[in-house]
Amino acid sequence: MPDQTQAVDAALPLRNHHLDHIANLRLGEELFAPRFARGCDSNKCSGACCGGGVLVDVAHRDRVLAEAPLVVRYMEPTQEHDPARWFEDDVSEDSDYPSGRAVCTTVVNDTCVFLDSQRRCVLHMAEAESPALKPFYCRAYPVAIVQGRITLDTEWCPDETQCCATVPDGELSGVDVYAGELLHLLGAAGDQELRQIVALRQAAP
Repeated sequence: MPDQTQAVDAALPLRNHHLDHIANLRLGEELFAPRFARGCDSNKCSGACCGGGVLVDVAHRDRVLAEAPLVVRYMEPTQEHDPARWFEDDVSEDSDYPSGRAVCTTVVNDTCVFLDSQRRCVLHMAEAESPALKPFYCRAYPVAIVQGRITLDTEWCPDETQCCATVPDGELSGVDVYAGELLHLLGAAGDQELRQIVALRQAAP
């Protein structure tokens, strides 16, 4: 995950977002500093970042477990079909999640339990019948929130892809490349505030 020791004064406050559980949400400078190639597209993601399991809010875990029959229908025969083995037992305190607590998905066959043999997320596929079943931060990735700071977590991107790997002297910033993820993260009002910040930065001498 991103470095949690970055200075708070290198971040800009955001106030119009829909993340009511985070009182002091800040926009990290690292969303602007890394550069990306023009062809960078998160839709080309290989799913490498999901391999070690992902953290989800405990309330969302409970929703996934409640919809286990639906999830299983989208799983391949070789995937783990027992819901009791989908999440780790340990729960961690984390104020970046709405309930203040998060739990990790388990790793089965060397990858997240919800990824099939093609590295497709079955929760994402099941959204055809149950909207927003995919965990919030999974959809936002590689945009992440660490201790109230919006940042990027691009360290898991393989060199052979152009989903979220940085390149020297790239034409685009993280704000350009991950516009959809930021809209999901912040909501319409928060995204509009972000665009105003971007416009002010671009107009500054």
